[in-house]
Amino acid sequence: MQSRAQIKSHPIHPMLIVLPLGLFLGSWIFDLIGKATNNELLWAASYYSAILGIVGGFCAAIPGTIDWLTVVPPRSSGKKRGLLHASLNLLVLIGFIIIAVHRYSAIAEPGGFELGLMTACIVVLGISGWLGGTLSYRNQIGVDHRYANAGKFRERTIESWDRPACNQSELGEGQMMLVHVGKERVVVGRCPQGIIAFSDHCTHKGGPLSDGALVGCTVQCPWHGSQFDVHTGRVVAGPAKSKIEVYQTEIRGGEVYIVPAQAELSKQEPEAA
Repeated sequence: MQSRAQIKSHPIHPMLIVLPLGLFLGSWIFDLIGKATNNELLWAASYYSAILGIVGGFCAAIPGTIDWLTVVPPRSSGKKRGLLHASLNLLVLIGFIIIAVHRYSAIAEPGGFELGLMTACIVVLGISGWLGGTLSYRNQIGVDHRYANAGKFRERTIESWDRPACNQSELGEGQMMLVHVGKERVVVGRCPQGIIAFSDHCTHKGGPLSDGALVGCTVQCPWHGSQFDVHTGRVVAGPAKSKIEVYQTEIRGGEVYIVPAQAELSKQEPEAA
């Protein structure tokens, strides 16, 4: 899932988080050693490290928020995990701001309150870092792997179902495109039997099927490996237990149109006598 806040496919958020992480950890260590040795220079180093860490934390939060709002699929475990990750980071920033204000001076000796709160912040920072790693390595937020197997990630927004999603020549076999229609996320792809369309929402943890792999007529979720038949939506392999929603497609003049579920149902209803 390619990051929106990126430089040549390299996400900016992971680049920036090392700054506040190192500075906050360094601030804590400086205070502990300074307290043990009664060293004012270490207290000053801790104070200024905390100030720079706060600035760096807010800078890192900007691209992280952009990715959470625009890349992480809605109604997914990644969305909830990202919100918890951001909330914990915000608590750490607030904690260090309180510490900086309470100390009032760079060479002021840290008291039990400051050291206790700082220790709690470091613990919370560790938990948040664990969640961030899960978002990167399990949910694959910011991982751009489409160049290797299915070409560059394709994504498009159309105003309504009446607009074409793409031209059928845009997709080769095994390739997919994520199409936004209002609040709906629909995947259009090409399998050996032709153009198909299905929901982007994996029924297990909400992973983005558009970022997975389409092999034959089976799509695999990139998060936990659930597989679905793209024609019927049935589960081919777990851990998912519920089938995905599939859509009918129509080709008009070489353009691919997605038929919404409501329209398909209306076609199947018998006409009144």
